[in-house]
Amino acid sequence: MDKLFENIELRVRQQRFETWEEFIRKTPEYSIALEVLDDVPGHRGHHVNFDHHAGVVREATMSAAMQAYIAVRQGHLMERWLQKRKPVPVYVWNADQDVCLAAFVLEYHKMLERAEGMPLLRWIVQYNNKLDVCGGLYPVNLTDLVNNHFTWVFEPYRQQRIHGKVQGDSGLVQNTIRLVCDRLLALLNGNAGIAPILARPDILYHSPYHYVIADEKGDPLSRLVLASSGYTNLISLICKRPNGRYTYSIIRGSTYDEDIFEIPRLIEAFQAAEDQPDAKIWGGSNLAAGSDSELGSSLHWTKLREIADRIVGEAHRRTGLPPDLVAAKDAERPTVLLAMAPSEQTRIRPYLAECGADIMAVSSCEEARHLLAVNPNVDAIFSAVTMDDGCFTRLVEAGWHGGEHSVPTIVCLSEADAGCTDLLESGAYGLLAPPFNALQIRALLSECMRIHASPAPAA
Repeated sequence: MDKLFENIELRVRQQRFETWEEFIRKTPEYSIALEVLDDVPGHRGHHVNFDHHAGVVREATMSAAMQAYIAVRQGHLMERWLQKRKPVPVYVWNADQDVCLAAFVLEYHKMLERAEGMPLLRWIVQYNNKLDVCGGLYPVNLTDLVNNHFTWVFEPYRQQRIHGKVQGDSGLVQNTIRLVCDRLLALLNGNAGIAPILARPDILYHSPYHYVIADEKGDPLSRLVLASSGYTNLISLICKRPNGRYTYSIIRGSTYDEDIFEIPRLIEAFQAAEDQPDAKIWGGSNLAAGSDSELGSSLHWTKLREIADRIVGEAHRRTGLPPDLVAAKDAERPTVLLAMAPSEQTRIRPYLAECGADIMAVSSCEEARHLLAVNPNVDAIFSAVTMDDGCFTRLVEAGWHGGEHSVPTIVCLSEADAGCTDLLESGAYGLLAPPFNALQIRALLSECMRIHASPAPAA
């Protein structure tokens, strides 16, 4: 392969370094590790590890690219080291967004060492830092992300992730990093393009304990779509490998849910359930963790669901709010039952979340009827016309609690059509057709709460 860089020499590892001692022993002086060392970040002598995964408090640790940015901008790391060794060896394991951006910062260090420090580059490093600290589950305006060229810059990585990386793909890793660097240069020169967000993750399971299991379908932008839809705790199926094993991530979107969505306990339990419990398959930080990217997990997502519901359910029971606090919370926010296929839920969920709704999502009439039977606090049902096991009319029937209170059913359409009158005659309280907006939904929720709170008329 032709020479890709001038100031750094990318060296793709087939296995990560396990300790600082191994990294120092196996690499020359003035070497840099980018997310390839399973040990704490920092520097020891003339070796540096830019990372934010192992042995750290995630929310208090900068991304690898931000660490590199400060080391170059404030510490003049590359200016000093290139006097001793050129090119500087940079060890990598993969080519994710953080690694690509960190490599760019190291290679094009002179841009940062100038007084102005490249404001456009500073913006993208800062944005990447927020996303990486939160494991990609950071609430963003998706349109802004597209218009600011962020998705276009990292499109080569997205393509690599969709198609997969296997052991021995050092050329693929190096080429992906080079392509992202070329796009960063184009951005700084005013020649950036646009890449729309097309990710459509599937919600495989919506837990009553306020986490979801989702299939990312290999697209790293799926987490941004999920975050914009209001999801905070996530078990993510990244991909199924050709050998039948799986790659997963676990993300806790809020640092303040540590007593409920306990990632250390989850990865310990997942590890114990593996077919090779003595191999280190699961690991990570207090906010983001996952299965080993080389070995992969043997566990189907339904097994993760079983384990997670037990652990997170125990945490909920252990730390549950007193009844008076629950009642006060319910009085302030509408409770919505969202009944439709997972692929359809992402269309309306962001607007419900923007209106402050507590959302219980299901994908079948049977699940919806069960939740309505045990939860009299549901204020509104937002339903598809049909689901695999029946029509919305089953939910209209279930929305009467002992003849005392009714739960209005809003039927969500894919488009307005001539059948609207029939739906209203079948019991729908209201209809909702795209384009959806929060103002329209807020008005519907207000009316639904008023109706639900009123006794049913005497027969």
